[in-house]
Amino acid sequence: MNKIITLSVLAFLTTTVYAKSDVNSTASSMQTQIDKLTKKIDKLEKKQKQTARGLTEVKKHDGNDNIKWDVNFRTAYNYLDYKLKNGKSVTNSSLLTNRLWLGMVAAPTDRLTFRGQLAAYSTWGANNLPANDRFQNVNWRASSKADDDIIKIRQAYFVYRLTDGNHPISFSVGRRPATDGFLANHREDLEHPGSPLAHITNMEVDGAMVRIGNAFGLEGSYLKLVLGRSYSNINQPSYTGTPYTAVGAKDENVDFFVVPMSIYNDGQVNLMAQYAAIFNFMGSKQSLVSSTNPAGATTGAGLKHMAALSMQIDGLDEDIDFLDSSTLFASIAATRTEPKDGYRMQGSANAQNGYSFWTGFIFPDLITDDGQIGIEYNYGSKYWAPETWAEDTVSGSKIATRGNAYEAYWNLPFENNHFSTQIRYTYMDYKYKSNIEEFWAKPTLLDTDVKSTQELRISFSYKY
Repeated sequence: MNKIITLSVLAFLTTTVYAKSDVNSTASSMQTQIDKLTKKIDKLEKKQKQTARGLTEVKKHDGNDNIKWDVNFRTAYNYLDYKLKNGKSVTNSSLLTNRLWLGMVAAPTDRLTFRGQLAAYSTWGANNLPANDRFQNVNWRASSKADDDIIKIRQAYFVYRLTDGNHPISFSVGRRPATDGFLANHREDLEHPGSPLAHITNMEVDGAMVRIGNAFGLEGSYLKLVLGRSYSNINQPSYTGTPYTAVGAKDENVDFFVVPMSIYNDGQVNLMAQYAAIFNFMGSKQSLVSSTNPAGATTGAGLKHMAALSMQIDGLDEDIDFLDSSTLFASIAATRTEPKDGYRMQGSANAQNGYSFWTGFIFPDLITDDGQIGIEYNYGSKYWAPETWAEDTVSGSKIATRGNAYEAYWNLPFENNHFSTQIRYTYMDYKYKSNIEEFWAKPTLLDTDVKSTQELRISFSYKY
């Protein structure tokens, strides 16, 4: 009996030992498999992280390094009618134009941005600028007056943010966005205005700028300091023995210093101002009169000052839908010419002051969902002389009118504002000669000068 018990105990103990051995063996095997799986998971996680980093770099590249493009294409029909002081009239009943803007922006870093715009502005079936136009190739209106279908640079500049904080400072150099500025964007059917105040500045220029944010401690305020060049008195071509110099005239460059500023902007009320000084401005001198220069026109005649104060109010009464969707603006401006050393500016050897005011009202048309009607009025005095060489009408600069100008337009957007139509009528009644024709000449209106102009424009624009 004892032997049987002993054998049974031995059998039990043996079975237990072997069972424990199997369990240990199984556990060891499972641990080995877990270790292998853990290593595989670690490898997969590393690959996923590498892939994620790669995708992030691709996204950064696509979002920042690539140039993003936008398009603004306009086709327009214009009816032009000019009445001369002698009673005669000149008419073009069918002027057709195409204007293309290709905008671009690239931001490779958070601090550095490039912006540019290529442009072509042409008339159907013609190049309308004659060969004897002395300002045919000046770049202050290179892509702003209807000419040919050559692509030109309208804007090209970089912006570098120097500092952050309460008064962020940025620096910029290049061809400036100096056309279709504040207040002019309504009549041009543009959502956003250019940089300057359109009342005294509307021309393509090159320069350097420093921008100071929150400059006056008021909401939306900033200050810009701009230094640039609008004209170089260079008459020697690049293939001559003395290229890029002036011969037979003073080598005076026309430079400018401009201070545009936003005084206050809360999204409803926008108050802006601008001062500009133009050095070595153009004028005339009797000693320079010749068969090729009958006006004796030259640079370096003196100093010119310009200043403007403009206010816009969006949403006149939030409780009345019509007024809440309306915009009212008003602007006053002044210019002063200071000739020197016997030169004449605007036909005078003495300093002359000019002034202007401009007002407009834009309101819903009450016919369509998004259409708006705008009415504007401009007045300019005898010696009023803004720098508005870029087109604001085909028939001449409305803002530069010395006299009265009346305008009405109807903006009709479609397809989420990607397509729009505008019907615009402009009437300019000249009391004196426009300074855009000859800024060194007397403002006196001669019999052969234009007494009044009317222009009807119907345009179709694609924007994306």
